[in-house]
Amino acid sequence: MLALSVGGALVIGSLFLRITEKARAVSIEKPEIEPEPPSRAPESLRVVTYNLSHGRGPGGKRAEGGRGASSEMLERLERVGEQFGTLGLDLIALQSVDFDSWRSGGLDQAEVVARAAGFPYIVRQRNVDTGIPFFRRVAHGNALLSRFPVVEAARVEFSPLSNWEKARSGNPDGLLVTVRIGADRDIRVLVTKLESRSEEVRVRAAGEIVSLQRASRLPMLVMGTLNSTPPGFPMSQTTASGQNAIELLESFGGFQRRPARGQATWHDFTAPTGGPRRIVDWVLPDRSWTVQHHQVLREIQESDHFPVMGTFRLR
Repeated sequence: MLALSVGGALVIGSLFLRITEKARAVSIEKPEIEPEPPSRAPESLRVVTYNLSHGRGPGGKRAEGGRGASSEMLERLERVGEQFGTLGLDLIALQSVDFDSWRSGGLDQAEVVARAAGFPYIVRQRNVDTGIPFFRRVAHGNALLSRFPVVEAARVEFSPLSNWEKARSGNPDGLLVTVRIGADRDIRVLVTKLESRSEEVRVRAAGEIVSLQRASRLPMLVMGTLNSTPPGFPMSQTTASGQNAIELLESFGGFQRRPARGQATWHDFTAPTGGPRRIVDWVLPDRSWTVQHHQVLREIQESDHFPVMGTFRLR
């Protein structure tokens, strides 16, 4: 009887998480006393995108024993933040971030990186928010860390690979944030990790990103593990009709890609860290920006992806 009662409580708890997950989908953490935005926007912004791989390290291995936040994981995330803190960054986009997952001991990985890097604003977006409360909770997704005030944030729901899978456990969606970089200047930042198993799904998501861009006049940056490699690069993929998500973003959205067409070298490969052979992590500014610098940060090897850094100037 006791076992049935406990089992029923766990099922109810799991259903409660799924039913209420939209209310927790996006959260904004601000300092108690918010600083005023700069009277004028800076001449350029320096940003980085990084797939944390849930803090498991360069080999993608799990924490000690397969569960819980090991001291190794905490130290790894603090190193990431400390290294980012030396780079003069304005925005940090994170993907595959655990928030209060059992496998990470409930560690808020975005908060650890933000604290170590000295960033006052944290925006979290949950792609997966399920499991059993107080036992095997699973919550992870995307995050944006900002030095500038955050005006608003929302989840962008992309077309799923499977509606059943989305209903059961979530979907690789996106985080759209409006950031006030100056008293009279806002920008929009989209942070996402797109579906890894289908270029068709990624192409649909790229079309949805272009629609978002056209619905606003604000300058836009897209950052994340887009899991799409355009033709001409190693391990590229296209749909049956020859479409590619990165090429669609470039041709229809005017997003600027680095490396540019035909200019990639092995220095541009972003994954895996043990033997990089693919470009799947991108920082894509639209035509509102001039690209001043682009670099894959090979010296940071705390995940199975390398960070990608870009410096952009508003036209």
